[in-house]
Amino acid sequence: MDLYFKRHDGQAVTCDDFLAAMADANDVDLSQFARWYCTPGTPTVSYSTAFDAEKGLFQLTLSQSSRSNEPLFIPVSVGLLDKKSGQEVVPTKILELKEAKQTFDFPNLKGEVVPSILRNFSAPVKLESLDGVDESELAFLASHDTDGFNRWDSAQKLYTCAILKAMNKEDNEATINLVFETFGKTLKDEVISDNSIRAYEYALVLPGESTLAESVAVIDPPTIHKARKLVKNLIARKFKEELTSCYENLTTEIKADGEFKVDGVSVGRRRLRNVCLSYLCSIVQTPDEQKTAATLATNHFISATGMTDKMSGFAELVSMSGEGESAREAAIKKFYDDAHGDPLVLDKWFAALASAELPDILDRVKKLVTHPDYSLEKPNRCRSVISSFAANRAAFHHASGKGYEFLGDILEKLDKINPKVAARITSGSLIGWKRYGKERADLMKAQLIRLGKLNHVSNDLSEIVAKGLKET
Repeated sequence: MDLYFKRHDGQAVTCDDFLAAMADANDVDLSQFARWYCTPGTPTVSYSTAFDAEKGLFQLTLSQSSRSNEPLFIPVSVGLLDKKSGQEVVPTKILELKEAKQTFDFPNLKGEVVPSILRNFSAPVKLESLDGVDESELAFLASHDTDGFNRWDSAQKLYTCAILKAMNKEDNEATINLVFETFGKTLKDEVISDNSIRAYEYALVLPGESTLAESVAVIDPPTIHKARKLVKNLIARKFKEELTSCYENLTTEIKADGEFKVDGVSVGRRRLRNVCLSYLCSIVQTPDEQKTAATLATNHFISATGMTDKMSGFAELVSMSGEGESAREAAIKKFYDDAHGDPLVLDKWFAALASAELPDILDRVKKLVTHPDYSLEKPNRCRSVISSFAANRAAFHHASGKGYEFLGDILEKLDKINPKVAARITSGSLIGWKRYGKERADLMKAQLIRLGKLNHVSNDLSEIVAKGLKET
């Protein structure tokens, strides 16, 4: 970077100038690396492994595919873990994948190993195993890997397997047991340090519904939501005692700190505590459980010393029903009153209400847009309700199509006031209709057609609608 600034400080430069400076400063040829700049899409790296026990030789074969006519230079960071002990036997090393297919040897090994590939996300690629998904290997990496990114990624892939099997009503008992094993080891991991607590928190969170949607050919948001909720509830019930203990210990530690802190460790503790809260508040199947969850979330909400903690408690409370209904209504009133008209805080209030998991959420959102503090003319306020509802995937994509109709009504009005916001909301909610089942796709497409036929439709919205309706 020193050479780059020495040559070009204050100048308008190109990617070639940057590459030339990096190449000259490090005495390396980056001409193959430059192909990244003209290759669209995300490359895929596939791998297979072989182990010769007699020779103690582990072989990792990597192959790449992309829309480039020639191979890219892909740095693949790899480490090896002993399959029995989980100890790292080969520390991280960077393999230079420069050909369409290459095999890398790791000699002098005493036993079988599990590879940890693409550590620290060393290249922006998709990683696939030619042997298919090995759930036991994912569980092993999620429990033992010394690389924070791969530990998180392996857990996410394993959780995804369990949720997709629940979606498809497949036998997932073995997968759930691996999820339990992984989650339990992570939750009880005593070697987690203060410096790694944020990665630890991420490893306990299930993949979001939008992420899960990328793993299926045809998106069915309510089914995805139901399956994710089921797996989350199974985990919460299995580890209720441990999650409660973790939550209480973190509460004690945070109180002991005294003043509110924003250093990495303090932020990590609060986020981990919020994760525990989310799991514990998912146990609401009986009246007693609803009371317990409502009490926990209320205490969390009231005692919060920062907005993140307050929002975590509030997000749980707005979805409470049954015995938790009174706590929900009290929290809604208190949050609004505490805002004292602050526009940023009120935006959060509106967004949380539009994101609630309630059977009558559409009616509630329709009521929200008549609230005295709501206005289509305020972009942030508009997005806080409309975009949040569109991101409330199970509700917005209800099979009746009423969510789409509501959005169409709003966009028709919004386009006359703020075309750019109308176009952005349309882009984020309707133009992906082709990936949904036929019935939902037809309903979503109908709203696009309706918007395209509006009198005096703006150029911004018209462009997005045309893009959405374009056949591919």
